[in-house]
Amino acid sequence: MEKVFNQFKNMLIVHPKYKGYVCGYNDSHIILAIESTSKDFFRKMHNPYIMEEYKDAKYRYAFEDERELIKQSVNETSKSI
Repeated sequence: MEKVFNQFKNMLIVHPKYKGYVCGYNDSHIILAIESTSKDFFRKMHNPYIMEEYKDAKYRYAFEDERELIKQSVNETSKSI
């Protein structure tokens, strides 16, 4: 996961109901930081690595699928060509 995280860290991921930045990972997931006070997102995770700038109470965390990172990365690349 660390290799995938390093490739996509700080990337903005946009979903229909929220958006967040790739901010960390654990053994099996990439983690997004989402500015929200909603309880709909995870706050406690098992053995996460989270970048210092995203360790703030204003952020909630959600797991992100690696396929979504690749999809949005490809879409951004094709827009800039």
